[in-house]
Amino acid sequence: MEASFDLVVRSPQGALSNMRVRASDAASAAAQATHRGMQVLRCAPSDRIGSTRFASAAASGGQLDMAVFSQELASLVAAGLAVVEALRTLAAKETSGSRRALLRDVANSVSEGLPLSAALARHPGQFPALLVATVTASEQTGDLSTSLQRYAQHQDSFKSLRDRVVGAAVYPLLLLAVGSIVVLFLLGVVVPKFATLIESTRAELPWTSQLLMSWGRMVAGHPWAVAAGASAAIVGVVTLIRQTMRTGARARWIERLPFIGRTVRQFRHAQLYRTTGMLVHGGIAAPRALQLCATLLGHEDQLRLQRAVALIREGRSISQALSEAQLGDAVAISMLAVAERTGALAEILERIAQFHEHRLQRSIELASRLFEPALMIVIGLVIGAIVVLMYLPIFDLASSLQ
Repeated sequence: MEASFDLVVRSPQGALSNMRVRASDAASAAAQATHRGMQVLRCAPSDRIGSTRFASAAASGGQLDMAVFSQELASLVAAGLAVVEALRTLAAKETSGSRRALLRDVANSVSEGLPLSAALARHPGQFPALLVATVTASEQTGDLSTSLQRYAQHQDSFKSLRDRVVGAAVYPLLLLAVGSIVVLFLLGVVVPKFATLIESTRAELPWTSQLLMSWGRMVAGHPWAVAAGASAAIVGVVTLIRQTMRTGARARWIERLPFIGRTVRQFRHAQLYRTTGMLVHGGIAAPRALQLCATLLGHEDQLRLQRAVALIREGRSISQALSEAQLGDAVAISMLAVAERTGALAEILERIAQFHEHRLQRSIELASRLFEPALMIVIGLVIGAIVVLMYLPIFDLASSLQ
């Protein structure tokens, strides 16, 4: 009876790869690979159930913090430990079973002959492509510790920038949520009761108050229908927010918003330049580094980046390619032109990223100073208008009694 076997093999050219074959036993599976000219480094039965269980366990809460993992692995390697020993040390200190199993699997792959980059690439859901590319470049230069430290610093700077953006949006969102709750309470609870009370007086009302009272009578007459509609709207908004967060705010409609779209684009470009600079500093060619960073951009900028990479491969300089593709601004193009004369491309890319981050921070501060008071004024006007429209009939009734 034949079974499936997973093999790690080395081609005659020295490239490592994985393959799965069906054979009666492990020796027959290895013989099939050897007959194809491969050198078998590992041959083990396929454990689909175990692999599925491992993958589900990792996805259910076993995500590693890439910044912490990179920093700790860099420190252990710099202290003189071999990569396998460092990985097993990190696995031993993990409290999560799924993370411990993940690191042990990576360590076993490295001990069986796979490079660290190939071992990490076997878990694409756990280790990002940028980390794999960084490790691949370090394997060519032999400076794994420095590359991992550089990647950890990149992750820390990215998190710091993201935290500033999120922190600036917390108070306006909280203010908007509280204001919306107050408005919903007035329209869903207070206005219907006022509508029932005012309707019994049969007083002549202004048309604005009549409109508000009509809404109140509708809510009082069909409370469950209105509650179902409001619940559906809330669920739709929450779903849209979760989807936006899951996709990294890369929906096309976000790019078309007047101010938010420009701010999000600045944030993405800051990531692009900083990440590209890190990869170039690690020894990866600029076109390849730009391709690896394509997922950081929005849809339209990804198309521009593809065109820019094609122009670079045709012989254009990076500054000319980005300018023709309409991807970089005037400051970035000018600084890249300087980098092409001096050869300090990685350092210039880092400075461009810092320039974009400073400009993004100023934009966020200016927007928060203008948006928060404007939002408070709008919410106050809405709540005040509802209250005034409710009390106008009472004032008219009091005047008629006098």
